[in-house]
Amino acid sequence: MSFASPRIGGAISASELATIEVLSRSEIVKAFEPFDVPLTANRNARYSVRVVQRLNDALMFRKADVAGQSWAASGFGGSGEVSFDFVANGAMVYSPEDAPRSAVIEALGRALGRVAVHEFAHQLVPHKQIHDTRDPNSYESPVSAAQYFGDMHWDIAGPVLEQRLKRR
Repeated sequence: MSFASPRIGGAISASELATIEVLSRSEIVKAFEPFDVPLTANRNARYSVRVVQRLNDALMFRKADVAGQSWAASGFGGSGEVSFDFVANGAMVYSPEDAPRSAVIEALGRALGRVAVHEFAHQLVPHKQIHDTRDPNSYESPVSAAQYFGDMHWDIAGPVLEQRLKRR
């Protein structure tokens, strides 16, 4: 992935990308920690989310950037994608003006993981309208400042995931 912005003083480095990856994966682990589900980097897993450079809404007739999207079939699995550019631009917007570069990079890592968690929720509970939440700190909420900073928790999808997945 690549991204540059005058807001952070240039392109994201390879070591910063590694930090982003570690932070995003840790957010996924944290979100699913209450559940007995295997998490893997296997690209052929039954449910998967991958980060792509840029993502256009596949359901719209016009090109519109989106944070993520998923497809799922109950009982078979699902796949999804998260837009690095969309989430990185959000980190530029939602980070405080005086935030150091490292804080913006960390916010980007957290948000990528949290958007991936949101996409996994779409796959795991495909028939539940999870966007109906009014809680900005829930994994089900649309992208907001809470995705970059603060603590997150399950809301609408939580009870369905508890029924569907075993608790640890």
